[in-house]
Amino acid sequence: MANYLIEFDEYLHFTIEQFINVIENIEGIKLSELKVKDLTYYNEQIIDPGHGIYIFKTSENILLVGKAETTSFTERIPKHFDVRPLAWFNRLLFITCREYFKDSLEKENFLKSSKYVFENASLILINMKEDRKKIVRLENILRGTTRTLNKYKKLRYNMDLALSQI
Repeated sequence: MANYLIEFDEYLHFTIEQFINVIENIEGIKLSELKVKDLTYYNEQIIDPGHGIYIFKTSENILLVGKAETTSFTERIPKHFDVRPLAWFNRLLFITCREYFKDSLEKENFLKSSKYVFENASLILINMKEDRKKIVRLENILRGTTRTLNKYKKLRYNMDLALSQI
């Protein structure tokens, strides 16, 4: 069984730097093997509450750090795979197309990006209690401190900050 779920509360004593190291060393579940059930259950146990941070990554890059704060992982993650360029929540394909391939944002390039992520990317879920402020803060921290393609360039964080302090 793929290791793709991080229970945030188990890492509260970690610093941001230590937590990023955990994320970088988890392979995640391959998108080509992902089933809707995997967004709701992990090892036959419900992912409760099913809110938090999700990360799409390849072996080389973190492609996208996103949040499921008002919707569950089950609702939010599939929206990233909509190949229509003007779709509302398909940031994974948008970012992969624009930043990874440097292609124009047209349907054929979204299709190429879709094929690439399904063949090469994995998913990691960080399950968190339904505390919207912490979810937003952790997403900001991870986008500001990792080498993700959807980075916040101006945000700076103390890498020694404990997760319990966010």
